[in-house]
Amino acid sequence: MHIKKLLEHNALFIAISLTIFVALISLVSLKEIPSIGGSNSDKVGHVIAYFVLCLSWLNANDNFFSKKYQNYKIIFILIVYGIIIEGLQHVLTTYRQADLYDVFANSLGVLLALILFKSIHRKF
Repeated sequence: MHIKKLLEHNALFIAISLTIFVALISLVSLKEIPSIGGSNSDKVGHVIAYFVLCLSWLNANDNFFSKKYQNYKIIFILIVYGIIIEGLQHVLTTYRQADLYDVFANSLGVLLALILFKSIHRKF
């Protein structure tokens, strides 16, 4: 019960922190971190990162903002955010490159989070 209240009270802070974290891990060099799995493991990482990011924003929206149509705005903003991050990788770094498949993986993570969030809300 204490953890639930802690998460509810800090939902906006968590969402903002995760947004900054995703930007940082997307724009810094990660060559020191060994690759896990095959060539598609990077895409799985993108799906997971944006899935968690989207869930955090949907939860923050549920706790702090009016809900009407906000979830769809969050989805749109996070998909655009993923596109912008990919563009920044191309423009700001020499060790990262923009990848259309990363944009698709980011968007898939966002959409899966929305589906899960809506299905949980219907049950409760």
